[in-house]
Amino acid sequence: MEPITFLWLAGGVVGTWFGAELLVRGSAHIALTLGIRPMVVGLTVVAFGTSSPEAVVSLVAAAKDSAGIAVGNVFGSNIANVGLILGTVCLLHPVRVLWREVRLDASFMVLATFVAAAFAMTGHLDRPAGAVMLGMLALSLFYYIRGGHAPGGDTALEAEIPDVPRPGLLWPIAQSALGLLLLVGGAHLLVSAAEAVALQFGISEEVIGATMVAVGTSLPELAASVVAVVRGHHEIGIGNIIGSNQMNLLFVLGGVCMFGDVEASDQVRQVIVPITLVFTVALIPMMATGGRVGRAEGALLLAGYAAFAAASYF
Repeated sequence: MEPITFLWLAGGVVGTWFGAELLVRGSAHIALTLGIRPMVVGLTVVAFGTSSPEAVVSLVAAAKDSAGIAVGNVFGSNIANVGLILGTVCLLHPVRVLWREVRLDASFMVLATFVAAAFAMTGHLDRPAGAVMLGMLALSLFYYIRGGHAPGGDTALEAEIPDVPRPGLLWPIAQSALGLLLLVGGAHLLVSAAEAVALQFGISEEVIGATMVAVGTSLPELAASVVAVVRGHHEIGIGNIIGSNQMNLLFVLGGVCMFGDVEASDQVRQVIVPITLVFTVALIPMMATGGRVGRAEGALLLAGYAAFAAASYF
């Protein structure tokens, strides 16, 4: 990889990471200062904000006619969330799971995965498909807000909301604006680096999107999950995975489809989508039995992700 490409890649990851962080904090401060309930802030501003790297990168890729990166990033991020992130977290520290509290959220995650996969397997993702996915997202948010229940437990989202809003709106607005600029700029760098790597090594955009770009946009979830579990907030570790996977499929992919038709290549339909389904379905029995996801399961998930990444390139 040429030095300039590496710099683009590193700059893109850093830009999207810090941009998303600033945008979430600034937007949450604004909402809380205006008197919006913390639960609603968590289910809207924070939930959307934590998926903003995937969303902006995918939208930028689609706008630059790199649909392969956009689709690969969505499904690849979900594979990375389960295989790489949860695998790493569980290998470092077993994660307790209260199945009764997360079973509805986990079931909806599986449903969203199968719906998105069904659309992708047709080879053509269009606006009606995007409308269905965004409609599912709207229904889930309506249920969560009406029921006072957040994906993966209330703590998962409340923990990411700033504790005390700063007085006034000037600083939060400036923070949000700077975050948005960093996020969009970082996304452009990340997509440009991915295109350069694909061209230089003859690797398909779908593979680059599902591996390199997906890992880059999933780094915030990795950091948040590791810190949460180390501090004993196990519900956040699981909640981040469930909530992020739902948002990637319904919000990010649904939004990309609404901006224009997206083609799913043979590689997406025959490799990336089926592997996404395998990782998603395999997660259910791990969470539903034993009351925790232990180091053995973590090692299995990491090995599965390593095999997926290696097979994608070689």
